[in-house]
Amino acid sequence: MAYKMTVTGLDSPIALNEKAITRVVFDSETPKDSNARATDYGLGVKVYGKILFDTLGGMDDPTIGLAKWSQVPSYNGDCYRNVEINVVSASQVVRNFVIPQAFVVEYNESLDVETGVGEFCIHIRQKKDENEKVAIHGGFGV
Repeated sequence: MAYKMTVTGLDSPIALNEKAITRVVFDSETPKDSNARATDYGLGVKVYGKILFDTLGGMDDPTIGLAKWSQVPSYNGDCYRNVEINVVSASQVVRNFVIPQAFVVEYNESLDVETGVGEFCIHIRQKKDENEKVAIHGGFGV
């Protein structure tokens, strides 16, 4: 299984491919104290991956774009961006998530001096009043 993610906004697109992304977790978050389906729910995605450093300077590191996006303040409209995540299995898209008003909740990078490997995690959520615009598609081969 592989993942691809594209983030579009005012800046140039951020594209992460199957080499960079190692894990994706989609969350539909209902308040923990609710005894029925709540109207106040959140939709979020956590994307984990590797930082692919280019020591020769020939390739842009897309995680720099993620880090910069995480620093866009809330009063700037570009803090909300369109995110599309594809899950690929056997060279075929099996799941597609479209999050049109995503914002960064948390972004982390960890770097290991001994191995020279970097890892990242970005946690994004859909703007709550736009939850109905999130699209999840599947069953493409059927």
